[in-house]
Parts: sequence; C-alpha cells; structure tokens
Amino acid sequence: MSDLSVEEARQLVERMKLFAQPQRLMILEALLERGSLAVGELETCTGIGQPTLSQQLGALRRAEIVVPRRESRTIHYSLASEEEALRVRALIGLLRGDRAALPALRAVSERYALNNRTTAQREAEGGAQFAFIRTADTSRP
Repeated sequence: MSDLSVEEARQLVERMKLFAQPQRLMILEALLERGSLAVGELETCTGIGQPTLSQQLGALRRAEIVVPRRESRTIHYSLASEEEALRVRALIGLLRGDRAALPALRAVSERYALNNRTTAQREAEGGAQFAFIRTADTSRP
C-alpha cells in the first residue's frame, strides 16, 4: 500500500498544475537565476506581456511560491523561501534531465521525508529508539 493518501495526491496534483504552465516556469526560472526582480524586469527578461505576467504572478503569489515587495511605486517579486527555490531548481532540473540538479533533488527528497514523518517516527528517533535497539540486541541468544 502506498504512503501517499488520496488527499495528499490531490494536493500534489494541484501544485504540479501551477508548474505546468510555460510562462510560470519562465518566471520561476528568472527569479531563481536573478533573484528579486521588478515586474518590468521580469517582463523584459521573459518576454511575457504585462497582462499575462500579472495573471501568472497572481497565481504564483496565491500559491505562496512567490512574494511581492513594494518599493515606492515598483513591485519586486522573489521566491517565497529557500525551500521554494530548492523545489523550483529541482523540478526544472528534473524536467530538463540535468544531472547538475541531482543535489537539489536529493535535498528536496530529504526535506520531504523529514517533514512527513509521523509523530511516532519522530519519537522513535529519540532516546527511546536507542533503548529499543539495545534491548532488542541484548535479548538475542
């Protein structure tokens, strides 16, 4: 049986839909490679027109993948966190078949595994696990 629940699968599919749009991937890669960018800079480096760019940034903002920062009359966008940057780097690298993305893929995988442990698994990693292993080892003939 899979550890992936139906609800988690649905959430992952919704997340994948966010990345399954060419302009969004272009925006995310630009932010990944260049850091925080003003909307005009994003328009210039991606070639995406302002109305479409605003629409796609809105979707990424609602999904909390990017965050806006107002500076006077200019709005700058950046990836919401290092975690999001890591996911974007891993995903784009995976889709490109880029071996240079393997460290990012490993890091995402490790973080995902750490974040999705059950309470019992977290507790088992503490001193109780050591005592359990020791008890199990000493009871063998």
